[in-house]
Amino acid sequence: MINKDTLDIKDLPVFPQVAIKILQIQEDNIDISFKELESIILLDPALTAKILKVANSALYARQKEITNLQQALTLLGFKMVKSLVLLVSASNIYSKNVKSQQQTTAATVTKTSTAMIWRHSVVTAFISKYVATRIKHDDKKEDVFVAGLLHDIGRLIMMIKFKEKYEQYIAYLNQMQYKDIREIEEKIFEINHQDIGKIVLEKWNFPNELIDAVAQHHVVQVDSKYKTTVQIVGLANLFAKIIENENLSENDKELLAAFSKALNISQEDYNYLTGEIVNTLQNDELYKMSTSLIG
Repeated sequence: MINKDTLDIKDLPVFPQVAIKILQIQEDNIDISFKELESIILLDPALTAKILKVANSALYARQKEITNLQQALTLLGFKMVKSLVLLVSASNIYSKNVKSQQQTTAATVTKTSTAMIWRHSVVTAFISKYVATRIKHDDKKEDVFVAGLLHDIGRLIMMIKFKEKYEQYIAYLNQMQYKDIREIEEKIFEINHQDIGKIVLEKWNFPNELIDAVAQHHVVQVDSKYKTTVQIVGLANLFAKIIENENLSENDKELLAAFSKALNISQEDYNYLTGEIVNTLQNDELYKMSTSLIG
């Protein structure tokens, strides 16, 4: 049985130390936090360049060009920059491990290639932000964005670590009806994508809020001090599947009902988050940049 003691991560991608350091910055003193954030980002010229590109995009159109990181941080804000750092860092891991796409059916739309997992992760991240806004948790927007972006990191690890078994897994999903995706994963890999994601994020020293979102987004009875974050990400994951026309399993349907009730999602919210939001995303400059980060 695979667990945190037996999983060998030597051949897995390494999450950039710059991103991990930024995740660990405390916001108690915003002046100190901004200076610390700037000093860490400046260590990575490519990351600095991408943040400046976003600051100068149509999303943040200004008469005067943003030419240095300090200006960009002031414009974008602390939490937004943290989200961008994670976005760029995560996309680099996915782009280094792009694999050819296997046959896709309505059971596997979000699972058959790294590009599709990335797109699903980005959609989940953006929907998480919109859910947070609609339930009046604006203060959690960037936190749930990052959590949504990383929620399926375990699936990427499976694709890299168990290539032949992953192809078997996709073939199985294309042929079979199943109640809970985790049961199929445990049958084939001896571990599910939530647990493997948790193990890897712990080894990368990620914050507990992100670890819990990765480890429990398929769990009806969430056991976490970050319960709202986990539920928002879990619900956003399901809305993303609906938008992408992937079939929902019996467990997915149970989660959809439970999380919608827990977060007080109205019928109007549901209609928007499974339909109209597509137009919103297509006109969102940051979303368009995010989906183009890997091929």
